Amino acid sequence: MREQLCLRRRFEAGDRTFTVVGESWFDAASGEWKARVRFVPLDRSLPGVIASEALLHARRRDEVERALGSVSDRALAKAYRSIALPTSRRARGR
Repeated sequence: MREQLCLRRRFEAGDRTFTVVGESWFDAASGEWKARVRFVPLDRSLPGVIASEALLHARRRDEVERALGSVSDRALAKAYRSIALPTSRRARGR
């Protein structure tokens, strides 16, 4: 089960605006708790939500969630830049 936490109601990255949600989960393969951030576009500039790779990891859930709750704008911007953005599809003319 994944837990979600609203990190920023409004976060601007370039010409796009997002709500940023943190998400933590237990990875049984590594035996650690991990966390990533999900960017929910507010301006409809992307077709849907985009997510980073795991940014944080720790043995205890509360450690990951505490670190996730105090993540800086700089770390969020870095996470955003690390995501390969989906290409937009052009409408076909008839």
